[in-house]
Amino acid sequence: MAVIDAVHDLIDGVGSEERLASSIRDAFVLGGSGVWENAGKWLRKSSTDYPVVLGLWSEFASHGHAEVRFRTACFLDEMPQDTYRLISSALLVDRSTRVARMAAARVAERGSGA
Repeated sequence: MAVIDAVHDLIDGVGSEERLASSIRDAFVLGGSGVWENAGKWLRKSSTDYPVVLGLWSEFASHGHAEVRFRTACFLDEMPQDTYRLISSALLVDRSTRVARMAAARVAERGSGA
């Protein structure tokens, strides 16, 4: 709910990109099943209009916890091309086999352009 509130506050002119990024970060990193997926969807939707939010993908791709990198890999096929190029190569060779396999699957779904 914090992510949705932050999105609506920003649209209404009373929020900030930083607050939106913070709420997405919390939900993506700390959220359970369903929560992190929705946070990723909001990140994808809002990143076109709010560049601060777009930077979260790179942050998540280099996160210290493999689970966060795995979640990021799950969204590789939905990222903007520049962001995809920036982080897909790192996730493909991640030290976590699970992350690297998910990245490979999403790269394959996306097709050429890695």
